[in-house]
Amino acid sequence: MNADVVVVGGGVIGVCCAYELALAGARVTVLESGEGVGAGCSAGNAGLICPSHSAPLATRAALVKGLRWSLSADGPFALRLRPSLLPWLARFAAACTPARERRGTELLRALSLASLELHERLRDEIGAPTERLGTLNVYETEAGFEHGTREAAEAGLPAQVLAGNEATALEPALAAPVAGAVYYPDELSGDPLAFVRTVAQAAEERGVHIRARTGVRALRARDGRVVVETDGGTLTPETIVLAAGAWMRTLAHGLGLSIPVEGGKGYHVDYTLAESDPRVPIFLQEARVIATPMGGKLRLAGTLELTGLDLSVDERRVAAIERAGHRRVRGLAGRERIEVWRGLRPCPPDGLPLLGRPRAYDNVVLATGHAALGFTLAPVTGLLVAQLVANEPPAHEIAALHPDRFRRAGRRA
Repeated sequence: MNADVVVVGGGVIGVCCAYELALAGARVTVLESGEGVGAGCSAGNAGLICPSHSAPLATRAALVKGLRWSLSADGPFALRLRPSLLPWLARFAAACTPARERRGTELLRALSLASLELHERLRDEIGAPTERLGTLNVYETEAGFEHGTREAAEAGLPAQVLAGNEATALEPALAAPVAGAVYYPDELSGDPLAFVRTVAQAAEERGVHIRARTGVRALRARDGRVVVETDGGTLTPETIVLAAGAWMRTLAHGLGLSIPVEGGKGYHVDYTLAESDPRVPIFLQEARVIATPMGGKLRLAGTLELTGLDLSVDERRVAAIERAGHRRVRGLAGRERIEVWRGLRPCPPDGLPLLGRPRAYDNVVLATGHAALGFTLAPVTGLLVAQLVANEPPAHEIAALHPDRFRRAGRRA
């Protein structure tokens, strides 16, 4: 393959696509509007690579709990009702069926396991900064613990089911009492921004040109193909990979594609690392808050807010994350914050990524909509994109991820 490829978006998905494309022999340019790679959501997620949690965003439990949480000013989920969100909510509700939830989970778990192996390869090849610390999923209620135990059995992954006292013995930073926990020893974690920068550097060493501070003004259709209008002029590549995350709907507005991706705002609070901090990531399941040790700091991350592209900080959400952390992680109370961050996860209504070539344009590949699984799925997405660009059969079954699945029958994509 000797393609001329432009990747729009320098987050974790974009740089992994660029790296795999370069390995396959493509000439690649990455366009990133920010000051550098990882300027968006990829900079601040919880840093977990965890096939154990592969359920799509759209599940029956999420539908019920989401309605309840949305009534609370500081719950783990919130939404801002507006006319443009209503079709997304209708599609979300329609996707929350047992059959679709089961199929989506099986697909995402298979891709996550394949991606876990590729993450290990990146550690060996380029020194990607991830560690096999495992993840400790903590349940504060008996009902939650029962659900977590069933989930572990259904996942079929190496796991240790721990009573409350066993959980606090495994991780002394975990404050009692808890109902129980499930420990997945094979899962990885790391600083997501350091990961993006490491992969980007490796891509550049293999010939990729990364153009930061380069905004894409528009994507224009010309004779069934798409060109890219940037701040610095118009690009007419052989192939365009669209990996712009939560901004995909706005970016592709003029192409007539149906890309119902909503921005799902998440937050983190970083603290300086202390000797008493967790040795393994702790996922507080009921609160949906994760405490991850990474790169000389401890990160608390959580919350999902459907507020469009609004990047304002809601201190009530930040305070809720900190309360959950203080309740179950020893030594956090009174500690000074290093940083409060927020970013927008790209969330499609069925919770599955959009990956593939839209039928309307033969020079476009979409790679977006990974919701909270972007860090986990980035390496396998990069591999699949490289195969799609080369017109090779994909290594995994991805028909359910086709980007035209939201297009109404009879409508031009």
